[in-house]
Amino acid sequence: MSELPRMLADAASILRVHIILIAVTAALVFGWVFTGEYPWGVAVLGGVDWLLINLLNRVTDLEEDLANGIRGTERLVGAARPVLALWIAILVGSFAWSLAVWPELTGWRLAVQAIGVGYSFRVVPTPMGWRRFKDLYFFKNFMSAVLFVQTVFIYPIAVAGWQLVYPGGAGAVVGLAVFFVAFEITYEILYDMRDLEGDRLANVPTYPVVHGLARSRQIIDALLAFSAVVLLGLFASGLVGARELLMLVAPGIQWVFYRPRYRRGLTTGDCIGLTYLGAALLAVFLVGTWVWLEAGLPANIFVG
Repeated sequence: MSELPRMLADAASILRVHIILIAVTAALVFGWVFTGEYPWGVAVLGGVDWLLINLLNRVTDLEEDLANGIRGTERLVGAARPVLALWIAILVGSFAWSLAVWPELTGWRLAVQAIGVGYSFRVVPTPMGWRRFKDLYFFKNFMSAVLFVQTVFIYPIAVAGWQLVYPGGAGAVVGLAVFFVAFEITYEILYDMRDLEGDRLANVPTYPVVHGLARSRQIIDALLAFSAVVLLGLFASGLVGARELLMLVAPGIQWVFYRPRYRRGLTTGDCIGLTYLGAALLAVFLVGTWVWLEAGLPANIFVG
């Protein structure tokens, strides 16, 4: 690989472009489902918030990332100051933008960045002293899912003045958030499987470190099954329609994709590829529903 493609690949890994992309596409999908509008600007703003979280996390996780062989990490060694300067510049610039256009998001954005800082620095009070969210069993994965709920669900709805056009109303929002959280945490655990050695070295209490790979696989399978059951229950109760029931494809594909790769050992390429696959499924949902509506077909079908 020549120098330019190598630099671009390293930059994509450092910035975690795959995470930014899935956050943006998810905000577009759920923002449109709940408000009837495509929240392009808000989705991009959520992507910027994830960029900030990723940058801060990369410069504070050097030990684990070097041990796990995460691409681009070597470029960050000794670069904490310029990266933090870039982080501050993006933070200030993005808040100037959102304060001017969407001031109602200010509190939510501050909460998102506070949680992001809590992932990277020991600012979380616990009975054992100050810790990072990453150092706390369960909360390491759960708080990341909370961040996604904020940028994917809350941002678009807040900008719409909390006015929902979706027939299922608040019940549908809560139900789909439960589905989303259970499904999203499976990504977190798969990445933790990949990072087992580095996390063990740094004493990060992930599910694979605490319970081993076999038990972690069972947790993933249980979460995938639970997310599917939640979605089926929402459909059966009439809170969501057949259009949203199509999201059942996601946990199914996740299971088919990861099981053979788990048996031979998950790689960085597997995890990133799975994330891009998730973003692609969201994009297909967006395009497919747009084509469906343009063809004059029924917007949705509900039971009951």
